[in-house]
Amino acid sequence: MSSTDQRVNWGILGCAAVAKNVAIPGIKNSSNSHVLAVASRCLSKAKKFSENFGIKKAYGSYAQLLDDPEIQVVYIPLINSLHRDWTIRAAEKGKHVLCEKPLALNAYQAQEMADISERRGVLVMEVFAHRFHPQNIRALALIEEGRIGRPVSMTSIHSSGRPVAEDIRLSKEFGGGALMDKGCYCVNTARFIIGFEPISVFAQVTFGETGVDKRVVAHLKFPDGVSCCLNSGTHLALGAYQQGYEVFGKKGSIRVPEPFSQLPTYREGKVVNTSIFVTDHCHNVLRTEEICFKGVNQWQLQIEYFADQVLNRGFGLSPVRDGVSNMRVIDAIYQSSDEGCEVLL
Repeated sequence: MSSTDQRVNWGILGCAAVAKNVAIPGIKNSSNSHVLAVASRCLSKAKKFSENFGIKKAYGSYAQLLDDPEIQVVYIPLINSLHRDWTIRAAEKGKHVLCEKPLALNAYQAQEMADISERRGVLVMEVFAHRFHPQNIRALALIEEGRIGRPVSMTSIHSSGRPVAEDIRLSKEFGGGALMDKGCYCVNTARFIIGFEPISVFAQVTFGETGVDKRVVAHLKFPDGVSCCLNSGTHLALGAYQQGYEVFGKKGSIRVPEPFSQLPTYREGKVVNTSIFVTDHCHNVLRTEEICFKGVNQWQLQIEYFADQVLNRGFGLSPVRDGVSNMRVIDAIYQSSDEGCEVLL
């Protein structure tokens, strides 16, 4: 049955800002999904949240939502330290799971999630909605077409100012830190764009007073001599935000200024146009082409893709394996910094 013939019923675990700002609007605007229920540890909070978004059901515990037979897919925007447990509990109930990044606290946990999802025959995917944005898909296509020649290196940055004191991203117990919050995008995108898994990592991680990392600089080596330098942190001025990546090839380069998140969409629900820039270095002539993209909601695009896979049972190997691979690189970054040496993958 095609995704236009029916809709997937979603349940939301928690009333997190990311659920409010992008996930629920993405589901509501999608062609194949419906938000049926929301759960919170506080029933009154869940009821208020459901009323604000016109959601039919509200539960006072996550477990109650998982027991609802009408729920097919669970979206998990909980704190990082809860991703593993509630993904496994949802999978054991036969629910498909779209889990916020990072997938888990480490690769071992991610592997546990992959094993249970495949054992139970459910789809589990990590939320990296930027992979579904046409600008990143086009950048990858241009590279594969040879527009800039064989890739040689890549740079990537994703940083912001320091979160407020009570922010869970500053909590070691809850799995906070700059790498888990923002640097994971750089790792994921390098693997996506270069098309291979890194073979080694050398990194320097600076930790803040709360025990979580506040700045990460990592050098990833890939097959065929390709490398990526990523820089991520929460060390910028208050309110500052930086993102972007650039891929350098033997004939040119591709720069994507807003690859990870379109802030007006996240903060205000405004869909904005974006651009990428392709520079050719041939015959002593420097030429830069701007390729423009009409605004899209990348979270909606990932939700529609995920729901379509559920409706059509179109998945073979679960995409949760990609999340496992991403966590292995993140583990290696921390290990390299701790040991002060290159770590082979």
